[in-house]
Amino acid sequence: MRAYYSLMRGEYVELEKLMVYHFLKTISTFHVVPDDLADEYPCSEEEVKDIMEILRGKKDLCYTFNIRIYENLYKKEPYKSKWEIFKQLREDIEETNKDHISPLVINELADYAKQSVDEIRTLVDLLECHIKGIIMENINLKEGIVDFRQSVGIYVAGTMVNRENFIPNLKKLFSCIMGETYFRVSVVYKRGEPHLSLILL
Repeated sequence: MRAYYSLMRGEYVELEKLMVYHFLKTISTFHVVPDDLADEYPCSEEEVKDIMEILRGKKDLCYTFNIRIYENLYKKEPYKSKWEIFKQLREDIEETNKDHISPLVINELADYAKQSVDEIRTLVDLLECHIKGIIMENINLKEGIVDFRQSVGIYVAGTMVNRENFIPNLKKLFSCIMGETYFRVSVVYKRGEPHLSLILL
């Protein structure tokens, strides 16, 4: 129950903990005394058995949920310094449009994209990978120029689609990573192994 309420307060951004969110939500009511008036009921033994079956790999499950990065996360390190970087990059992008991206902004985006993400442990790490991926698709990091031809599209006209969506997509991702916009997370349990991915709205 404590773990579930910590998660609901936004203290957890670790992917490992988010992958058990669905189960925590169910099990957190196990101790509840049934109350018809308050419409409060504990989870059933059947639901607990179902969870055990999924974790043992005997049953598959797919679920999605909305989430938003908790802004208080950025009050302490290592996220405090990340916030300053996100803020600066977002300010640069706000002053940009698809037809003109200044060389200074291109250099800042390229420098940011070149920094490797050591491990993908949190939602912030995962969103950063998406941001850096979009930058690398559209900016030639070696030459420091916008180059929409770098993108790969499957059944879509990559260059034109990217020209239209490069800046809007970056804005959307920075809005998510800075805790201003919610997005969806998908978790798939297959043979007991969880896989988490983002669904950007």
